[in-house]
Amino acid sequence: MKPSLITTTIGAFPKPNYVPVRDWFDLAKETGGMNTAETTYQYSKDIEKNKDAHEDLFIRAAQEVLEIQIRAGISIPTDGEVRRENYIHYHCRHLGGFDFNSLEHRVLRDGAYETDLPAIRGPILHSVKNYSAHDYIASQGVSSRPVKFTLPGPLTIMDTTADCFYNDRPKLNTALAKTINKEVLALVEAGCKHIQIDEPLFARSVKDALDFGMEGLERCFYGVPKSVTRIVHMCCGYPDHLDDADYKKADPLSYYQLSKAIDQAAFDQISIEDKHCCNNLELLEKFESKTVIFGSLAIASSTLETVEEVVERLSSALNHIDRDRLIVAPDCGLGLLPAQLAEDKLRVMCEAAAIV
Repeated sequence: MKPSLITTTIGAFPKPNYVPVRDWFDLAKETGGMNTAETTYQYSKDIEKNKDAHEDLFIRAAQEVLEIQIRAGISIPTDGEVRRENYIHYHCRHLGGFDFNSLEHRVLRDGAYETDLPAIRGPILHSVKNYSAHDYIASQGVSSRPVKFTLPGPLTIMDTTADCFYNDRPKLNTALAKTINKEVLALVEAGCKHIQIDEPLFARSVKDALDFGMEGLERCFYGVPKSVTRIVHMCCGYPDHLDDADYKKADPLSYYQLSKAIDQAAFDQISIEDKHCCNNLELLEKFESKTVIFGSLAIASSTLETVEEVVERLSSALNHIDRDRLIVAPDCGLGLLPAQLAEDKLRVMCEAAAIV
């Protein structure tokens, strides 16, 4: 009998209402999308001042979202990013060189949205060490399964901040990658076996990804032993609310343009969307050495998938990739969804993975 396909989640999960952190897209709705970085930063500074007082709530929240995932059948869950208002700026708040007070206005992601962003006004420095290890240890301590930890990639950080200092994208990419590598190595030392770098900007900025982005990713994972799984997530982006039919996502054909470089790069697994874009599954044949984390749930849709449709798609995928190199996951994080719908979607996905 063939074993069930491994299942995982990508990152964000709906936060329990007692968590003392607000998601950036919730604050964006309240402020009309303006000054959100400044608002979330001030909010997060207030939380940081009372970190010890809130620690029990964060651990309780991590345990709750981990138990939901495990109950649904997830093999390798995440902590749901319950401590983060924004998974990119959460990392940046722990670095020197960033200014969250005097923001810069920018139009982002091919005109998909515009906002005010924190600025880089000095050298990027790794000023607060090993916050990731602390978060991982707290989450793993309340999980019966190995917890995957997620970090933003350099190119994606560059897209959601304003560079007013380096004016040299490859140089900035390297500086950011070095800070990520320090967190990655701290995670390794803490015992984390599944570490994921998120680079959704690769799908929007293929030239930068090929010119210096892949090198940045490899720098992020420099020194990681073979006993640790190195994972990269490349989605096509998602909106700030459900069922937004007009949101401009990245072209999924970017996966084809990036496939050769991905397959040759020094990491182990690549996470791609499929539910949203329904790839030509011959794409999977491009990944000869990589394990593919195959996006099988729409994360910005209130429609609940059926077991049958997920089974059919996974069965088709297995015509193009070895069974032991296919992992099943949502397209991206589930933070936009109501908690019950997120759990229902995961349950459908895991049931389908077990059937296949």
